[in-house]
Parts: sequence; structure tokens; C-alpha cells
Amino acid sequence: SLAIAAAATPQVEGITDVFAGTIPTPNGPAIDYVLTLNAETNGTDTVYTLDMNYLDPAGKQQTKKETTTGMQKAISKVVNNTPKKAYKLIPSNGQKPLYFVVVNDTTLRLVKDSLLQETISQSNYDIIKVQK
Repeated sequence: SLAIAAAATPQVEGITDVFAGTIPTPNGPAIDYVLTLNAETNGTDTVYTLDMNYLDPAGKQQTKKETTTGMQKAISKVVNNTPKKAYKLIPSNGQKPLYFVVVNDTTLRLVKDSLLQETISQSNYDIIKVQK
């Protein structure tokens, strides 16, 4: 009877969204970001992979590549009387979490911290959905 119950349980496929973009850094070369957000089949555990390719100052060649993986957490917060949705990326290697505010259905914006505050100059901190 266990086999029958397991067969009757619907299987939900994981959802994968991929975002990419080049984000400037204040004291060095820009960084190409490729963020893969994965919703696992059980609906509670979600993971991410973030590939960062550091570019030389001319922006032409990769000088260093770093990949982090970990858990992603959807968060909601009111910032300056405006409701915001964001993803908190918690690296499995113990590094500081990253925060991406949901700008719209196809755009995420890297913000400084959990306050989720954006500045006008941060409009070039966007990554765009390239795959679903």
C-alpha cells in the first residue's frame, strides 16, 4: 500500500530562473554575475548558484572566477513606505549574505544589505532574467 500512496502523490518539478548582468565595483573592475535560483521539489528548500567573473579594468577579459552556492530565502519588507520583495542569498561557505531586490518579473537589483535600500546610482546594479 505504500507504493500505491507514493505513486498517487503528484511530483512537482523544480523551478529554475537564471539572471545575468555586469555590475560595477567601486574600487576595481566590473563583475559579470550569473545567478541561478532553484526551487526544489518539496517547496521549502531553495538553493542558488552564483558565478562571478571579475573583469580587467578595460572590461574585456576575465581575471578571476568565483562560484558560491547556498540557500536562498524570499523576504518581504517595507522600505520608505514601499513594500519590497527580495532574495537573501546565504552562502554555504559562511561568507556574508547577498541581497537582490525584485525590481520586476525580469530584473533583480543587488543592494548593500538587509535594509533593502536602493540609491539612484544603483540602477546599474541590475541583473536580467535570461532563462526560466
